[in-house]
Amino acid sequence: MKFACILLLFTGLDCVAQRDCELKLNKDSIKVFTCINENSKFKSVRTTFELHSSLSQLAAMVLDIDHLGDWQYKTLSAKLLKQVSERELIYYTEVAAPVFTSNRDFVIQLTLNQDPETHVLIIDLVSTPNYISPKKGVVRVPFSKARWTVKPISASRLSVEYYIEIDLGGAVPPWLVNIVAPQAPYETFKALRNQIEKYKGRVSFIKE
Repeated sequence: MKFACILLLFTGLDCVAQRDCELKLNKDSIKVFTCINENSKFKSVRTTFELHSSLSQLAAMVLDIDHLGDWQYKTLSAKLLKQVSERELIYYTEVAAPVFTSNRDFVIQLTLNQDPETHVLIIDLVSTPNYISPKKGVVRVPFSKARWTVKPISASRLSVEYYIEIDLGGAVPPWLVNIVAPQAPYETFKALRNQIEKYKGRVSFIKE
């Protein structure tokens, strides 16, 4: 199940990559789909849900690297490595793995961009595995690419789509990852809903 979480931390790519998607979990108004990826044995994961939140609240939560483990499924640690700008940073995170499998870690470049007219917020997370040296006993994820597409419905309600492609590296069987993949996004976004009220105020570069 841990690896489902890995899938959830990173999402991305164009809509054309989201072909042959199948609904695997529909609970608490969170829908999780797995999608065939022609370039990988690992299926990509697409999640959709609505969120009672402002854009600033969500941006603040995603940028709060020190507390990612409070809501991202099976995250053991998270550490900011570099603050590139107010809307771009690089961070390290380690996630727990199933029994008999080594933990995985990521180095992620996170960027936030917003359409000035529609106010749609795009959050991209792309792995940069060679940014720092590997950690002994932990498998560095060689590829992950994720994207949040966040559309404001009202001042306090958002529509969120999350999409991720990933190669976990190591010797994890793709069939196992594909089976458990839907659970992690569900658990992560359920936790996000429960904790987002902790984030108040405005993010300076976000337009509501």
